[in-house]
Order: sequence, then structure tokens, then C-alpha cells
Amino acid sequence: MKFDKTDTLAVKGIAIILMIQHHNFLSADRFENYIVAFTPFPQSFIVTLSSFMKICVGMYVFLSGYGLALSLKKYSPDYKLSRPQYKDYFLRRTFKLMAGFWLIYILGFVINLIYDGRPISLYFSKGIARGIFDMAVDISGLAYLFGTPTLNGTWWYMTLALFIILVIPFAARLMKRYGTALPLLLVIFIPRIISFGVQMEPDAKANISRWFFAAVLGVVCAEYDLLARAKGFMITKNKVLSKFIKFAVLTALLVGLYFARVYLHKQGRSGMAYELTDNIIPAYVVYYCYEFITGIPVLRQVLAFVGKHSMNIFLLHTFVRLYILADFVYSFRHFALITLAVLLISLAISVVLELLKKYLGFYKLVSFVDKKIAEKAAAGA
Repeated sequence: MKFDKTDTLAVKGIAIILMIQHHNFLSADRFENYIVAFTPFPQSFIVTLSSFMKICVGMYVFLSGYGLALSLKKYSPDYKLSRPQYKDYFLRRTFKLMAGFWLIYILGFVINLIYDGRPISLYFSKGIARGIFDMAVDISGLAYLFGTPTLNGTWWYMTLALFIILVIPFAARLMKRYGTALPLLLVIFIPRIISFGVQMEPDAKANISRWFFAAVLGVVCAEYDLLARAKGFMITKNKVLSKFIKFAVLTALLVGLYFARVYLHKQGRSGMAYELTDNIIPAYVVYYCYEFITGIPVLRQVLAFVGKHSMNIFLLHTFVRLYILADFVYSFRHFALITLAVLLISLAISVVLELLKKYLGFYKLVSFVDKKIAEKAAAGA
């Protein structure tokens, strides 16, 4: 039993659905201009549940840490990378992350320019030179680090993703050399001590390092294969009975964690307990999905297909649900149909985009550049 690539993609598929639901209905002002039905649930419950679904960020970060740890092992089993190896790892990982982002950035820029001219007012209201600088920062994925305008508000995650690529090798090395406690303690205390924050929203500070704990949890789980071991654990010798007991206990725990996160959020205390709310709970949900959902035939393949396109969906969906097609998607009226509409439209665009990438030589170009980066890093060894 192994937490394999298909499991990872299936969990990403679940996380991207949670993300869309979260962005659509996390607060009443998200849909205040539209008539939305929440039958058979009260509106307040769906809003609260959608707010909870911000755990999707921690889920992605956990999976990133997990995957990066496995990729680092290809360089060295004990995560001891030489300088050329670290350079190879960082440049190749960063380029692969950014290549798809750059393409969608250009696509979003052109479509928005034609649709309503928004990029002009967004970037160039303070002059051409400042506009070019702001565009360069945005296309680097670091707009939320520098507090400059961004074409898409949800792209703040690119800053986080780049930081994760940067720090994971050091966390993995510390874990291997000194044990799991040290890197976990460091990502708890160091950000608080230095007050490391990144501008996330206008007039607000959000500590982007609040999700580093989930990344290190991913590294730990990858190192000790904890997800597969937990799934393989049997309470009794009877497999069916063991699964039933695990489902009852783990579901009750999930419900308890849901109410704990909701309570901390309502009390304004989630910022003090983000290791639980934004890291441990998302990691637990990843395990829960792996234990009970990703192994279901057909559903597994459907979720993995969505997960395969999850990066594109993340980059595209805000254009669909907010900047360009808001009136259309909210015309479906029921909250579930609205979420489904955003998902399917974003997925359809992603499928077409991937076909264009394939037939227009985008993948060959990315492969060529990746190979050159690897050769240059090897030459510096």
C-alpha cells in the first residue's frame, strides 16, 4: 500500500473543489448581488462550511511538502544536497511551476484587456515605468510579497509556493539530521519571533509562513510513509469491521475539528492557533480523503482527472467566477450548481489549454529549457 501519484491527484481534485466552494461562498458579500438558493441547508451553514474550506490551502501545501521530499530523495537519501544539486532542484522546480503560470498570465492579461481594459487601469494608473515594474513583479509571482497590483487576487498563493520550494530542502535536512521535532518547532517559533508577514489583502497583513508547518508535516509523512501506514493499520483482524470502526472514529474526529476551527475563527483566535486550523486539520483531511475516498473506483479516476488540472483551475477560476463570467455562473442560482459551473468551465478551459500546449510545442519548449538548466547545474558540480 502506497500513497501514490493517483492518490495525490485525487486529493488535489478534492482540494480544488473545496477551493472553488470557499471562494464562491465564504461570506455573504461574495454573492450579495445575486439570488442564491441554499436548499436544503440554511445559508448560514453553507457560508460557515465554505469558510472552513480554506483548509484547501493547507492541503495543497502539505501535498507540496510531501512531493518535494520525495523528489529531494532522488538527489540524496538523507536530503544532503550539494550546492549544484540545490541549484538544479530550485531552478528546475521553480521553472516548471512558473511556466504554466506565465502562459495563463498572458492569456488572462489579453482577455481582460479586450474584455474591459482592466490591466491598463490596474498597472498604469501611476505611469508607464511604474506599470512595467508592477507587471514584472506580478508575472514573477511575487506581487503579494512586494504589495504591488496583481491581475488576479488568488495568485497570492504563487508567493507561498515559491517560498515552499525554497525552504523545504533545509527543513528536510534538519529533520533527517536532528529529528522531526526541530524543523516543526522552528516553523512555529521563527515566523512569530521575526514577525514575518506578507501583504495578502489591502490594508491587512497575513503571515504567509503560517502554512510552513503543513509543508514540514508533508515532509515528515513522506519520510516515514505515515499516510500509507495509517491506512494499513487495522483495529481488528476483520477488515470490514476495522474499516467501519475507523470510519466512525475518524469521522467523529473530523466533525470535532470542524467545530474547533469554526469556533476559533468566530472568536478571532485562529491567528494564534494556525498550526491547528491551517496545518494539522488540512493534513488530517488529506489523510481522511486517502483513507475513505480516493480508493473508490470511478470516483478515484474522476477526482484524479480534476486534480491533474488543479493548477490550471486554480489560476483560471477567478476569471470565471469574478472578473469575466460572474453573471453567468451565478445565474445557476443554487449554490451547488454555481460551484459546479465554475469547476466545469475552468476544467474545460484547462483541457483545451493543455491540448494547445501539446500541439503548439509548449511541452517541448519546457522540456528543452529544463534539460538546459539540468546540464548547466551539472556542469557546475
